[in-house]
Amino acid sequence: MNELWSSAPFHIFLGLAAALPIVLWDWRFALPGLLVAQLGTGAIFGSVYTLPAPWPAVHLGVLVFACLILLLSVLQTRTVQVDQTGEFSSILFRTLVLGIAALLVWRASGSVPLPLLDDSTKHLMIWFAVLALVTLGLAETALFGGIALLLWLIPVQSFFSSLFPSPAVIVPLGILEILVALSCSYLLLVDDNVMWPDEIPATDPGLSLGAQRRLSIAAGVRVLWYGLTYWVYSRVNQRQHQAARRGQVMPHHD
Repeated sequence: MNELWSSAPFHIFLGLAAALPIVLWDWRFALPGLLVAQLGTGAIFGSVYTLPAPWPAVHLGVLVFACLILLLSVLQTRTVQVDQTGEFSSILFRTLVLGIAALLVWRASGSVPLPLLDDSTKHLMIWFAVLALVTLGLAETALFGGIALLLWLIPVQSFFSSLFPSPAVIVPLGILEILVALSCSYLLLVDDNVMWPDEIPATDPGLSLGAQRRLSIAAGVRVLWYGLTYWVYSRVNQRQHQAARRGQVMPHHD
């Protein structure tokens, strides 16, 4: 398996998994992309660079907990109800930015000294750090700011854990990751109150005038589930209509 983890296609897959959420700019892809990047990075450092067995699992567990914190906050805000497909011009712009960043990483990473890492792993770690900086530069909300910081911590944790496989180094980095998730979760809820100032009538016995009804986590899960189900149904229905139209215009041969 070491050949698989150290292979160039696997490194390219991890780089694309981390870059795709930036192109689509959707938290529903960004959080799984973080987990895939962390899982693959842990496999690389655990197998190729012989990082002691508990620490890759600890890194993944901490990131799962941090993503869960962000997810629970998103499910209580209006973000879960917003269609985040984005315009083609925005997607094209972010794709061009990532293309320029990839070219710079390819040309400049050879001059960046990172001990113990081979060229492909070094390119991947620098690529993660550059993606985090690009996301911070493009982010306008606390959610994607938190995603960028969590992505930046993936290579930082892995690199320092391989250099100093000691709890004195690894544990503070994990605590920092949780603090980043908690801080961004709080800012996300605060931004939601500012962006969506829905007023409640004074006759409401439970809320004062100007207060906002926050979505419960269960309601957010239902909204997300209905949205995903409708998206899948619309894509399947669209393909069926296209297949039916192709069957109607197909010429008949005697």
